[in-house]
Amino acid sequence: MALTRDRIVDAAIKLIERDGLDAVSMRKLAAELDAGTMSLYNHIPNKAALLDAVSERVFAELDTPASSGDWRDQLRTQAHALRDLSRRYPHAFVLLALRRLGTESGLRPVERALATLAEAGYHGADAVHALRAIVAYVTGALMREAETTPALGGVAISPYASPIDATEYPLVAAASPTLAAYDHAHEFDHGLDLLIRALAHPS
Repeated sequence: MALTRDRIVDAAIKLIERDGLDAVSMRKLAAELDAGTMSLYNHIPNKAALLDAVSERVFAELDTPASSGDWRDQLRTQAHALRDLSRRYPHAFVLLALRRLGTESGLRPVERALATLAEAGYHGADAVHALRAIVAYVTGALMREAETTPALGGVAISPYASPIDATEYPLVAAASPTLAAYDHAHEFDHGLDLLIRALAHPS
């Protein structure tokens, strides 16, 4: 099969999802494709361009509907679209927090998010700061989910090694049943609601 840019990007995504982002190199990718390393450079100039191409391919699958309804519901829909994407690509998803795409697939969701924040009363620099707060929460929560969910290739959160000393740590001991359990979907929604309420009532 002829070597093409699409085949290279497909193989890179497969490699990332199987072995993690740190495993990516042009040499390993060439081995995956049973091709010479130098032949890859005829299609993609360097590793940075490869990671941008992977980011663009993954981001292109982000399903963020056009603005409609209350801005709070719009933000929830956009955040859940990111969560859905992260569960499809738990390792490649990290790139979305690391690469800045100037393509349609990268700019379109940013435009929609800023339009949603404009409906909430945020404009200019305030909108950018609000957007960054949302992105920081969402990407952080989703990266933690990916790293601690065995079904996504992560390692389950370990329980406390011994009972909590309630005399020394009374609040931790009281909260330990809740701390010991972790429902990613529930925690994601709860944290998102806290953030949305804060955006609705800025100090």
